[in-house]
Amino acid sequence: MIRKDFPDSWAVCKVSEAGVAISGQQKTPAASLAPEQYPYLRVANVFDDEIDLSDLATMNFSSEARERYRLKEGDVLLCEGQSRELVGRAALYRGELEELFFQNSIIRFRPHKEILPEYALLVFRAYQKEGVFSQIAKATTNIAHLGLNRFKSLPFPVPPRAVQELLADTARVFQERVDTARHVLSESVPELNFLVRNFRDQVIIGDRGPKERWLSSEADPSWVIAAEAVAPSAPIVYGILQPGPDVEDGTGVPYVQQQDLQNGEVSEGQLRNTSVAVHEKFSRSAIASGDVLLGIIRNTRVAVVPPELDGGNINRGIARLRPREDLESEYLAHWLSSQWVQGWLSDRMRGIDMPGLNLRDVRQLPIPIPEVAEQRRQVNLINQVVDKASEARVALIESQQYLLETEALAITGLAYGDLARTISQTLSNSVTGVDTQNLVNRMLERQSSPTGPAKKKTSKVRKTSEMSTDSGVVNANHLLQILESSGGRVSPAELYRGMRLEDDAVDDFYALLRDLSKDGRIDIDRPDDELVFVTIGAPS
Repeated sequence: MIRKDFPDSWAVCKVSEAGVAISGQQKTPAASLAPEQYPYLRVANVFDDEIDLSDLATMNFSSEARERYRLKEGDVLLCEGQSRELVGRAALYRGELEELFFQNSIIRFRPHKEILPEYALLVFRAYQKEGVFSQIAKATTNIAHLGLNRFKSLPFPVPPRAVQELLADTARVFQERVDTARHVLSESVPELNFLVRNFRDQVIIGDRGPKERWLSSEADPSWVIAAEAVAPSAPIVYGILQPGPDVEDGTGVPYVQQQDLQNGEVSEGQLRNTSVAVHEKFSRSAIASGDVLLGIIRNTRVAVVPPELDGGNINRGIARLRPREDLESEYLAHWLSSQWVQGWLSDRMRGIDMPGLNLRDVRQLPIPIPEVAEQRRQVNLINQVVDKASEARVALIESQQYLLETEALAITGLAYGDLARTISQTLSNSVTGVDTQNLVNRMLERQSSPTGPAKKKTSKVRKTSEMSTDSGVVNANHLLQILESSGGRVSPAELYRGMRLEDDAVDDFYALLRDLSKDGRIDIDRPDDELVFVTIGAPS
């Protein structure tokens, strides 16, 4: 059992003694297809101190299940399965909908009347942010599981009711201010980007639209199409069709993909390498320092090739524009990044699944080419603002991180740390340690069973062939039934939850998977490096 340094005057019990915790209903094809459908919460709806009701899934709940899984105001909801750092993410249900239920990927904690729901939420949020939940979670695949029994065995601090109320109220006022600051910071980054785009357009385009200026200046040689704006020896081209596997022995040639174009630069940290033979086959798309790269599939990001990538290459999702002698690379990049050009290119995208640009359209893009001195003047003005905006963006991102750290420290401090001690001491004259112990005693009395103590369970090593068919026990027939009822293809984590196994059954569960896989009764499908699915084996 994890031990915490709670204030001395407080009582301590287990989570299972502070309230009732259960997992929700498993989703099955039968429940999804039944005529009567009811809304329920899943992991995608439960965030830190927030429940998103905008995208509720539905399934059937029997009358008994509706009684068991119906949410009530004051229920605390926790994500049972998540990435390790987010497992146990908690929020409070405040009765927003008249009828709402929850799936088995969610744990519902319904506190006893001695525990204020807002204070229970505060404790569980502190556990999540401090890493208590991630410490007890077990990973069956790439998802960590909190485990209902492990959660119920955690210690739960019990301050006097008046202290609970003051801590919860203080935490709520603090959280509202944090949420306001977070909103301002999150809105500031896109607003900053918007200001930079507008300033760029004002400098490089002016008050008159490009199309208006171009049409009124047909005889003006400063306006050309993109095909005429590049070096005669290097027409506009796209890159390698099939780069092949990544060459990691140091003999390969780096090539740029669309995802490598970030914030007007080529991000060199994750570049892949193709073979020299492939590079030479596509030597027409080799890149040089100062070339301007334009994304032509899905997005139209822009970047200038740095000196370090001189002699590299590009893939088919990028077009290379090598400016002619009287055209500055940075000026061309700013022009391609302007809102008017981005709109012009977007209007010419073709396709639905993978929208892209034809090079013939790119070659027809109008480009103004003022005197070189004027190009440099405009670039200098824009770069000054871009540099200042980059500094401000970094400061905003650092502020967001600092806010997260401050929030975690304050939530933990208010739940049971130094802040809680200080607040508890201010009320020390009106409440005592006896009061807190009385709260715990009343909760324990409520849970006392008249039939006497339950027998202690013992575990033993069992062969998979000897395991019972009852729900909650590892058994081949039960596993295959759950797999079939789930559509014949589920992740190990979903299968584990569907069988309602005890926390200590992980080893038996995976031993059974191995045995059934060897027998051909199930297959293990790995579509990529991360995802794993269990499927029904092909009939022999």
